[in-house]
Amino acid sequence: MIETNLDSIAQQSAFRHIHPGTKLIFALGSLILCLISPSPVVPVISGIILSLVLIGPGRVSPIQYGKLLLGPIVFTTMSVVVLLFMLGGGDVIFRFNPVPWINLTITTGAVSQSLLVLCRVFGSSVSLFFITLTTPMTDLFNGMKRIGIPIELIDLMMIVYRYIFIIYDQAVEIWHAQVMRLGYSRPGEAVRSFSMLCGTLFISSWCAGEDLIHAMDCRCYDGIFPSLDLAEPMQLQSLVPVLLYLAGLTGILLAMRPWGMIP
Repeated sequence: MIETNLDSIAQQSAFRHIHPGTKLIFALGSLILCLISPSPVVPVISGIILSLVLIGPGRVSPIQYGKLLLGPIVFTTMSVVVLLFMLGGGDVIFRFNPVPWINLTITTGAVSQSLLVLCRVFGSSVSLFFITLTTPMTDLFNGMKRIGIPIELIDLMMIVYRYIFIIYDQAVEIWHAQVMRLGYSRPGEAVRSFSMLCGTLFISSWCAGEDLIHAMDCRCYDGIFPSLDLAEPMQLQSLVPVLLYLAGLTGILLAMRPWGMIP
């Protein structure tokens, strides 16, 4: 399952027992700097450094990491192609007129803005992947409890997170069974098979919810899901490199202004 793979990677990460707050400061600080940077330099540096940390000390498989990055890369590439023709400013470097009333042009301003968007997405995606691949969801939920988020909301998030992937697995199994029986061989059959798939998932999710309620009642559920918090206290030896890294990125962001790299 997807969440099993991600949680397995997080459990096996070398940063597993580092305090979640330290990792959140590291990743969210990088994410904020990538989003506010008006130059692609900082997002690229941040994305490369975080990727090297994940693959090197974090012991994340390069193949698995590449598969995770494939989704954002494909989506961003399609978006950038559209932005190249939508944005303007600067000199025209490419012009295409397939018909007289359609004028497609690419300008230098569009290229620079599209490149900035591409680099921001790269840096931001890597920042989010750093949290996903180094911090199990149980640590995040426990961290939410420590900062005072209502326990009812956290329990609901835990249930939703778990059952999304259970229903997804059921959908995949049903879909494979339908494909083996040529359920999608014709348009009419495809519509009928898909409607049966949706109906079956709705009924199974409803029954799973009822079974969950009965199981919790049998275990004397009192409104709180107990969870084991294995996070170690925040240590200065892990927090100092994070703060130095963020200070370095901030320094690069500020140092580019006198040289005209930031408008």
